[in-house]
Amino acid sequence: MAWLEIRGQQLAVTMLQADLAKQRVAAAYLFAGPEGVGKRLAALELARALICEGGSGESCGQCDHCRRMQRGVHPDLHLLVPQGSAKNIRIDDVRRMLERVHLRPFMARYQVVILDGAECLTDEAGNLLLKSLEEPPAHAAFVLISAQPSACLPTIVSRCKVVRFGRLSAQDLAALLTSQQTCQPQTAQVVSRLAQGSLAKAAAQLQRWDASRAMLAQFASEQPVAWLEWPIPTDREAVSQWLDGAIAWLRDVAVAGAGGDTLLTDPQTAPQLQRQAAMLDHERCVETALRLVALSHSLDEQMISARLIGTLFREQWLSLVERETRNV
Repeated sequence: MAWLEIRGQQLAVTMLQADLAKQRVAAAYLFAGPEGVGKRLAALELARALICEGGSGESCGQCDHCRRMQRGVHPDLHLLVPQGSAKNIRIDDVRRMLERVHLRPFMARYQVVILDGAECLTDEAGNLLLKSLEEPPAHAAFVLISAQPSACLPTIVSRCKVVRFGRLSAQDLAALLTSQQTCQPQTAQVVSRLAQGSLAKAAAQLQRWDASRAMLAQFASEQPVAWLEWPIPTDREAVSQWLDGAIAWLRDVAVAGAGGDTLLTDPQTAPQLQRQAAMLDHERCVETALRLVALSHSLDEQMISARLIGTLFREQWLSLVERETRNV
């Protein structure tokens, strides 16, 4: 992995490369941005650059340190992720990591800690980590990663240099899907427009592509309420795909009504969408889409159970489609 291979995050990459070139690496970073946009890849590349023998700001990929990093066995790299059914990072995990980090590095110039899921730190774990961020060891670099930086302890955020990562463009996502997945270009184009700039969401869409395609077909059919007879899924990923598909469909109805067929998620559905656009009130479509986006945010932040989100989604859909089709 090299910096150039991190797609769609030029601003973040440039900032990190500048810190390395000027030898002004922060004691602690917070990589903030949506899931699946390259935050962990960038954190690993920063770790490689710091641990590499060359010390040039780029990992050489050839030295003993780089080879150990590639195998995931370097003793000076520490990765913490949420554990257990509660999906949190506990104080014992942080204590063990800090005990090691406060010692001198085994092999490299730096010890690097990558903490993926900073919002999942328990209060006790966060307060313990904060003490080390306030007085960090000179040979240590901390990289915290979060898709929900607002849920992190404010005192931790204030001790970090924040590097923001944006959503990937549909073009970048389609290119990544085509190169990394067994995926046809046409499928990659549709999935990339459903995934809201997240490679993780795109990969999940592909894993359930038959179900996602069936849902999209139902939305665009002459009976767009027939799917309401399907059982509500209990897992968050499936409900998230329902919401993503519905939001994309509502957007496409508005686009088709304005004659922008080339901008559709799937241009092949243009005839069906144009018929639906003639039946539906565009303002109500926009209002419903905004409500679904709010539900999607609640789902991402785990504020409400997946089943309840699915139930609320069905109610919103039924309210829109049945009312409008009755008025035709």
